[in-house]
Amino acid sequence: MGRYKRKYIKRKTKKDKLIYIIIFGIISPIVSIILAFFLVNYIVHPNFLSHTDDSTMNTQALEQEHEFSNGEIGMEIINIFNIQTGSFTDLENAKTLVEKLNKKDIPAYIIKSDNYKVFSGTFFKKVDAEEYEQYLNQKIEKTFINENFIEGKVIIDEELIKEDVKKISELIELYNESFINETSVWKEVLISKKHSKIKEIISENNSKISDIHKELQSEYEILVKLNKIFESRKKIPDDIKEDNLLTYYSEYNKILIQYINIIKENEED
Repeated sequence: MGRYKRKYIKRKTKKDKLIYIIIFGIISPIVSIILAFFLVNYIVHPNFLSHTDDSTMNTQALEQEHEFSNGEIGMEIINIFNIQTGSFTDLENAKTLVEKLNKKDIPAYIIKSDNYKVFSGTFFKKVDAEEYEQYLNQKIEKTFINENFIEGKVIIDEELIKEDVKKISELIELYNESFINETSVWKEVLISKKHSKIKEIISENNSKISDIHKELQSEYEILVKLNKIFESRKKIPDDIKEDNLLTYYSEYNKILIQYINIIKENEED
């Protein structure tokens, strides 16, 4: 009985070994190959392509973020009409005329060009200049309208991020529109001697200008210059009163001339 059992156990052990060989030597490799094929084709490969596409898109986005160019800003030709009341080679003579005009309640400010010119008004619309000159001619005789213009293209001679070029273009356009509208209002204010309307429109325009300046934090040279213009503009509505209209109109026009010079500095030669 004991011998029979030993033989039976021995045969069972050989059978088990055969089963193990079949399972681990043949079936398992086949199953592994099938699973590997499935994983590669349906999970690993699609995810790899997805990550590759994402990586490519991110790389392209980064390249766009850091893409630079020289800024060329197109704008409409701007006509400028200055009411000139005098022109001198000597600065003291120009200052004397300014004092005489102010005593007659006429605004006057000095602009240095080839000599010292005395202006009593600056406008972007010829009709405004003509109407205000008619008003001035009731008090003084020697005036004429000095006409200039700014070209319709501004070249910014420094590298700019392309997205910033668009924003700077919007900013310059907004400055242009603000000054054009404000000079028309100034004509009415100087004749009526009521300051509330000009105070209101400059404040509104400053708020819009401020929003774009906040979006443009880069230290581009043209932005530094424009920011100085903006800081000067902010003082006008804060301090203007009916008894200092002439003073602040002169200050306003000095700011305006400074802005015009910034734009003209960057005109294409």
